[in-house]
Amino acid sequence: MKNRFIILCILTIFISACISAPPAKNSRSVKSQHDRAQSAFDELEDRPSSPVTSEKPSRVASPPEPEPVLTKPTAPIQVSAPDFSSSRYLTAKGYGQSKPESIRQAKAELSNIFEARISSDVTSRVQQITDSVKGDSFNKSLQSQIRVVSDIQLEGVQIGDTERDNGEYMTLAALDKYNARDKWMGDIGKVDTQIDVLLSKSNSAKSKILKLLPLKKILELWVQREVALSRLRVIGFASEIEQKDLKSILMKISEIKSSMLIDIDVSGKQGTAVRDTVAEILTDNGFKVGDFESKSDVLISGSVKIDAVRNNNPRFKFSRATVSLNVIDTPSKNQVGQVSENERGAGLNDDEAAHNAVKKVSEKVSDKLVEYFN
Repeated sequence: MKNRFIILCILTIFISACISAPPAKNSRSVKSQHDRAQSAFDELEDRPSSPVTSEKPSRVASPPEPEPVLTKPTAPIQVSAPDFSSSRYLTAKGYGQSKPESIRQAKAELSNIFEARISSDVTSRVQQITDSVKGDSFNKSLQSQIRVVSDIQLEGVQIGDTERDNGEYMTLAALDKYNARDKWMGDIGKVDTQIDVLLSKSNSAKSKILKLLPLKKILELWVQREVALSRLRVIGFASEIEQKDLKSILMKISEIKSSMLIDIDVSGKQGTAVRDTVAEILTDNGFKVGDFESKSDVLISGSVKIDAVRNNNPRFKFSRATVSLNVIDTPSKNQVGQVSENERGAGLNDDEAAHNAVKKVSEKVSDKLVEYFN
C-alpha cells in the first residue's frame, strides 16, 4: 500500500511537468523531421522520394569546377620517306654543306640526267635531218633552239630524307616516271595540234613571207617535241610516241627562201651604206636581194639616224647610229616584222665617228634579219 502511494505521487509530478512545458518554438522542424523520415521510408520501398524542404533557406551552391585532365605528352608522328623504287622512280643524290644546298644539288643532278641525253638525242636527230636537205642554216637555228628548250627545270620532283654523310648533307630527289610520262605525252599531243594548225595556215597563205613564218614556228615546236621524246626515252616510254618527219617542212622552207625576192630601202644620211651592208649579208646567207620594186615579195624599209655623243676626250669624236627596219609583205602591204639596233663609233672627226658607228650597227641589224628569216 505504501509502495503504491509512492508510485502515484511520481506519476502526478511527471504529468504536471508535461502539461506546464512550453510549446515547440518551430513547428517546421517537426515537419522537416517527418519529411526526412518519409523520404527514407520511400527509398526502402523503392518509391520516388518526396522533395525534402530544408529548415532554412540556403544559398545555391555552384557546381564544382572540373578537375584538369592530365594527359601524357605524345611523341611526334614519324612520317617515313616514300619508297622510291627504281621500277617507278628515277632518282639522284645531292650533296651540300646545308640541307637546302643538298636539295638544290639533288634536283640539279636529276635534271642533268635528262639534259645530257636530250643534247645528244636531239642534236643527232637534227644533224640527220639537216644533212639530208643540206641545210647548214637550219642546223644552226635548231641547235640554238635545243639549248633554250632543254635547259628547263623538271616539274614534279619529290624530295626524300636528308642524311649526314662524312660531314655533308645528302638528299635524295626522285621523279615519278608514270606521272612524268603522262605530262610529257600530253605536251607532245598539244604540240602536234599546234603544228597541224600552223601547217594549214601556211598552205592557205597567199604570199611567200606569210607561208614562211608559220613554217619557222613549226621548227621551234618540232624541237620542243623532240626534247619531250628524249625525256620519255630516259624513263623508258618513248616507244609509245611516233616521230614526226621534219624533212617535208624543211624542203618547203628552202623552196620559199630560194625564190623570195627582197628589196631594201633605207632613208637618212648614210642610208645607202646601211642598205649595202644588209644586202651583202643577206645574199651571203642565200637570199635574193635586188631592186625588184613591185615584183618583190618582201620590202625591208627603214631609216638610219646619227647623233653626236658628247665626251671629255679632246682627241676623239663619238657618234651613235640607230637603225630601225620594218619587214613588209609586198602583196598585202602589211608589216610582218621589225628589227632595230644602235651602236656607238669613235673617230678623229665627226664623219669618221659616224661612219664607224653605221658600219657596226649595219652588221648587227643584218644578223638580226638573217635570224628573222631563218
